[in-house]
Amino acid sequence: MRYLLLLLIGCLRSFAQPNVHIQGYFEGFPSSQYQIFLDTPLGFSPYDPEAVLKERTDESGCFKADLCIESPQKVTVECLGYRVDFLLKPNDTLYFVNPSRSSLPVVKGPTARLHQFLYGSLLLGQDSLLRKPLFQHMSLEDYSFVINDLATQSAERFQREQDTTNREINAYVLASLEGQKYLRKQAYLRSLGEASKNESISLKTMDDEALISDIYREALYSRWLGFLPGPFMNRNAVVQIDSTVWEGRYNSIYEGLRKFPQTRELMLAKTVQRAFSLAHFSPEKEYTVAGKLLERFKEDFPESPYCNVLHQEFLARLIRPKIKN
Repeated sequence: MRYLLLLLIGCLRSFAQPNVHIQGYFEGFPSSQYQIFLDTPLGFSPYDPEAVLKERTDESGCFKADLCIESPQKVTVECLGYRVDFLLKPNDTLYFVNPSRSSLPVVKGPTARLHQFLYGSLLLGQDSLLRKPLFQHMSLEDYSFVINDLATQSAERFQREQDTTNREINAYVLASLEGQKYLRKQAYLRSLGEASKNESISLKTMDDEALISDIYREALYSRWLGFLPGPFMNRNAVVQIDSTVWEGRYNSIYEGLRKFPQTRELMLAKTVQRAFSLAHFSPEKEYTVAGKLLERFKEDFPESPYCNVLHQEFLARLIRPKIKN
């Protein structure tokens, strides 16, 4: 029922009137295709997200676009491989200029102040402290103190300089700062070759509304699933599933996140999905450890919209052409 309801909402959304206007200028990208993506907090797909809009810039590299969103969301505009991120809410108007691939977007108009903070705090764009930590040869305790202090300064600056009347924008910023702290400390340990000490890093589990932040979700995945999506993930690795390990991980998340139902459901769905992606499947096997995890998830969350997506992915991985000798 819940899944059908979400489908109905999706259909209704397609008829909704646009309530966000974007005007952009990609310097040096005349008559080029651009795409717009929406980051849905509870969205879930084993594949790359589909663009909600695909058009072309004019002969000068300018474009105008109208979208419909129901709540604050991260919006990504991509043009010829260059991506810029924004945080927009219903009835926003965004004006931005992208001077070059190596520069951050210059945002003008009513959203400029917020985006100056988000980019200045490295909550949008690339976080340089993930790629190159501040210091070397420092204890994790001392480095954590520095990182926590930076986050505190950003939070205080947000409260002091920004409009804090929107609860969801507040949730995005605070959750992103929490996730940013965790990921920065993890990157520091990794730079020292001490990724095995990740258990020394704490991540505060926040209310379900914190899922609006993609940075916080990334930290959750790393904390509970033990991997970091993106450039740190070895996508060519083949990992044999150990039933004890996977069942233990499932149980840990199920019990540890009881107070956060949406977060728990998402994390368990991701656990099952990770079992699919890292497992070595055999078409001849009727049941696998991953399949059993899927069946348990269906029992625990029979109305979850993730059930059908996971089921279809599982079938797709099982139905593979046999290699002839």
